[in-house]
Amino acid sequence: MSAMELDHKDDVSTWASLCHFSALLGAIWWIPTSALWLPVGHVLCPLGVWLVKRKKSPKIDWAGRESLNFQLSMTAYGVLGAMVLPGIGATLWLWAVALTDLYWIARAGVAASEGRFFHYPLIAWRLFKETEAIRALREKEPD
Repeated sequence: MSAMELDHKDDVSTWASLCHFSALLGAIWWIPTSALWLPVGHVLCPLGVWLVKRKKSPKIDWAGRESLNFQLSMTAYGVLGAMVLPGIGATLWLWAVALTDLYWIARAGVAASEGRFFHYPLIAWRLFKETEAIRALREKEPD
């Protein structure tokens, strides 16, 4: 493999991993509302990376779509649990969702930095579907 190909592969892996790792900014980027503070960085940061870099490589496109699908699912789980569970149950549920989110972000980011595709568990639905280019690349380079 030439130096140019290695640089491109490293660049793609870096941006793909940033699609995942940028969701960690959800821990610090919150919007205050009248009753509580709402996290937004865990969705907006991967969305920004994905929108800027998705056309560079199907791997980056895949990582962004997968990260966004997972973050939206985790947000839905957190909101539903907080609405259904009373008091301390809601607090414990939100901590469990947050820790689960952190764990899978780390796993996905490391996999992407190594040039591997990562398929998040716990995604109830996929708002951002896989494209033909991604499907073709995934078939050529299995997980």
